Amino acid sequence: MAATAQHASPTLRPGGLDPLRSVWNLLTNVKFALVLVGTAAFAGLLGVVFPQVPGPMRGNPAARSAWLELKRQDYGALTDTMDGLGLFDVFHTAWFNGLWAVIIVSVTVCAVSRFRPTWRSVQQPVKQVGDAYFATAHHRASFSHAGGVEAVEGLLRRRHYRVERTAKGDGGSQVFAERFAWSQYGTFLSHLALLMLLVGALLTRFGGFDRTYVIAEGTPAAPVFDTPGPNQLFVRVVDAVRGRDAAGNIVDFHTQIEVRRGDQVVTCQTSVNDPCHAFGYRVHQAAFFDDIARLRITDPAGRVVYHDVLDFDSQTTAVPMMRVSNTAGAVLFDQALPQMDTDPGASPGREDDVALSSLVFPASVGSTDLLAYVAAWRVIDGQLHIGISGDGRGAVEMKPGDVLSFGDYRVEFVGAQAIPALRIGDMPGSVSADGSATAQMPVDRSGSPYLFVTGVDAENLALEPGKPVTTSSGYTYAFEGRVEASGVSVKRDPGGTFIWVAVGMALVGLAITFYVPRRRLWVKVTEGRMYMAGVAERTTRFSRELRLMGAELGARDALLEGDVERDA
Repeated sequence: MAATAQHASPTLRPGGLDPLRSVWNLLTNVKFALVLVGTAAFAGLLGVVFPQVPGPMRGNPAARSAWLELKRQDYGALTDTMDGLGLFDVFHTAWFNGLWAVIIVSVTVCAVSRFRPTWRSVQQPVKQVGDAYFATAHHRASFSHAGGVEAVEGLLRRRHYRVERTAKGDGGSQVFAERFAWSQYGTFLSHLALLMLLVGALLTRFGGFDRTYVIAEGTPAAPVFDTPGPNQLFVRVVDAVRGRDAAGNIVDFHTQIEVRRGDQVVTCQTSVNDPCHAFGYRVHQAAFFDDIARLRITDPAGRVVYHDVLDFDSQTTAVPMMRVSNTAGAVLFDQALPQMDTDPGASPGREDDVALSSLVFPASVGSTDLLAYVAAWRVIDGQLHIGISGDGRGAVEMKPGDVLSFGDYRVEFVGAQAIPALRIGDMPGSVSADGSATAQMPVDRSGSPYLFVTGVDAENLALEPGKPVTTSSGYTYAFEGRVEASGVSVKRDPGGTFIWVAVGMALVGLAITFYVPRRRLWVKVTEGRMYMAGVAERTTRFSRELRLMGAELGARDALLEGDVERDA
């Protein structure tokens, strides 16, 4: 007997640490999840507060080192420590990526751990409860009722409950009813959506590609990847278009492009909101540029030493926009003055530098006789001031909007205008000591661009399209016209589908959770009295809903004071 008793006694769980169980419990712990989310939010805040290394510099050690030296002026001795901790490149550090890997694992474990209890709650709910539950449930009601169990079953079915009678005996009948049982999956769907969102972000981070190129019309196709290979893509801009309406307003930007991989070519039109799809990549128009000039230079022997586009790269200089008219009102000059030279001033800095140019205009409409005035300008208190001198007069200062009379002519300083300007090192044919030259691209009175080059001859060159100019040293410069270009963004986002599906799942899950609330109800019907107890969100007024059911069944003692007033 003793042996039998010992054999029948319950076995004890062996002692010791179960690492897997401990990790599982930690990953499903709500407090640990809050710590992870808070840490991730704090890390993201660090990446916003502290300056981050620009993308193009990240893979260039020399450029990155130069960038850090600039930041050393702000952070001093802490710069190296902050760099070692990855605070200047938070979103690409191992610890940041590791943190999100732990979050993904935690969300996965939570989703898996919740599925079985959720499924069991929906498919195998508890259908019968003890008598004590009707007195202790958070949502409950009791009232006198003589209608019997059939009456309450009919009422619940009218309210779209699924009704099942679970017990009948001397102690009374019990009924189990539930509505929207499947809504319990809404919470699980939201967890699964979060997991898919994180997975999508992870795929985008490690498998995505996003780079923008500036490609001018007529230039050779630009390679997309740094490493050559059979999957290399080449993008060529066929036509960059800036559409205007009849009033001259810009209404459209789009680009005709060619994307080539090997012998396969995809030709399509792309814009900001309508990308071109080619070889698994999306090609957007990211920007439009018209500050590019095509320049051809030949040396004295007739050899072409430069024939390419001159990209001003959005660099500009402020010059005065001048208008000259005669007493009859005829406009003789109406355009910007390009800078011809610089007076460096007395100080070694540039604060007192003065830009110099010539205001040259015909004596009358169609006349070949030209009048010339000296123009000098500089910025004072953020505003461009210009001085005009000539015709026996000293310099007369003008501010934007000022008008002066010079004999029979009316000179107006319309205002400052930014024109493309670029200093070019190692310019072929340069006569400067450092071999540089300066190019500007203003427009003439008719709106046609021309190239103004200084530093390649004793006289400045004003190059009109199709009209080459040969310098005294024998170099020939030809401006072949302004070139339009597009900023082309090439993207691949393998996680995009996951993210969009996750957003849809999250919206559906939240809608189910908040707008399709599950109700579970147990009813005990005895002779002359009815007891109800239910499960719903604790913030709902399910108990009042149960009392209103009692009133609808005809019970005079079901309602409490205030039930009807709140419902009105």
